[in-house]
Amino acid sequence: MAENMKKVMIVEDDEHISKVYEIKLAKEGFATSLAVDGEEAVAKITAEKPDLIILDLMLPKKDGFGVLEDIKKVPALARIPVIVLSNLGQKIDQDRALALGAKEYLVKVDNPIQEVINKVKGYLYS
Repeated sequence: MAENMKKVMIVEDDEHISKVYEIKLAKEGFATSLAVDGEEAVAKITAEKPDLIILDLMLPKKDGFGVLEDIKKVPALARIPVIVLSNLGQKIDQDRALALGAKEYLVKVDNPIQEVINKVKGYLYS
């Protein structure tokens, strides 16, 4: 991995979705890391300190809300921008994620992959 590559962690339990994002982000010049459940996500975020996190909410072991709560308690991790990418489209879920520190809340079915990639670029290169 090149020193100046930005690292994006994809926290997603659907292997197909995470692979699609991993490939697309790599083509755009990002390094990626994957986590398939909330506990693994917190451990990897703590160890790797990625530049940005794409976080699903419906995860095994610990949901995305729990992940947000855990990382936002740690000053070194709290600054990492988090884009929630979930199928939960209820306003209450969106409000909760944003209150817990997510920068943005995107509903999977409403946001094409390229749009999500553009949001990642916006947070990391603006």
